[in-house]
Amino acid sequence: MPNHDQQVDLIAGNTGGELADPNQSEPLSRQTMNDVPADFLPLSHAVNRLADGMWGGLPRPEPIAAIKRVHKKLSLGYGPWREKAGRRLRAAARRGKLAIYVLAKPQVQSATDNLPDCPPEQIEPFAVPVTVVKRLIASRGSLPDHPIRLSIKTAGGNEKLLALLTVGNLAVQASDFDLWYQSERAKGRWPSQRSKLKINGRPTKQSEPLRNAVLALVNDLKWNSKDRITTLHRLLVASGRSDVPSRDTVARLVDQLHRETGDMRLLRVTRVRASRPR
Repeated sequence: MPNHDQQVDLIAGNTGGELADPNQSEPLSRQTMNDVPADFLPLSHAVNRLADGMWGGLPRPEPIAAIKRVHKKLSLGYGPWREKAGRRLRAAARRGKLAIYVLAKPQVQSATDNLPDCPPEQIEPFAVPVTVVKRLIASRGSLPDHPIRLSIKTAGGNEKLLALLTVGNLAVQASDFDLWYQSERAKGRWPSQRSKLKINGRPTKQSEPLRNAVLALVNDLKWNSKDRITTLHRLLVASGRSDVPSRDTVARLVDQLHRETGDMRLLRVTRVRASRPR
């Protein structure tokens, strides 16, 4: 059982990727989180900060609340929230809106590398080209701290970059991240901003009364995710509501409610359509 200082992501793995063996030391060729300069953030830390901003202030999802009732001092993270934040950060990096750097010590030089010998703190971070960022393999939608399944093709034929990516850490500059974070926050589209959102254009169709109506039907055992969205839509219309949107919008609302609450009764299973016989 992790101690109370550890952050455990119950749904989508821990913040650094795979669970580590505490009795196994870090390979000497791999840089550790301690090697990240103070003015940089490992990607996992940046994702955690973004997730806190996107979802902070909302009630705890049910799976987290259930465990906290037993293990009150355990610090927990919720996988779907972190995964959503990780996808958003990766999308920004792939569009060139947030620069990704690889940080590594001098001993990662290849035979053809002309980097001079100097202390690690004097090595400047290497900016990863956007074309290479697009080739990096994601883990649950996020870029991991340590790139996975690398090849010379991934690095665009750059042997030096491949060597750096093989043993280095991926990070963002703290000042760049703060500027991007504030610009995203200013859009007012995060779930944590729903109650404070000032509508400047067309009001959202996923209104608070409609959200409450869906949750009421679920709590009254009149609908759950095993039933069809068309059934939920029909129940909402039959209740006399005038604000019932399309079935697709209702489906998106149910998905959003599941992300926020973790209630398994709201988890829709995508049905695979049977292929027509030829």
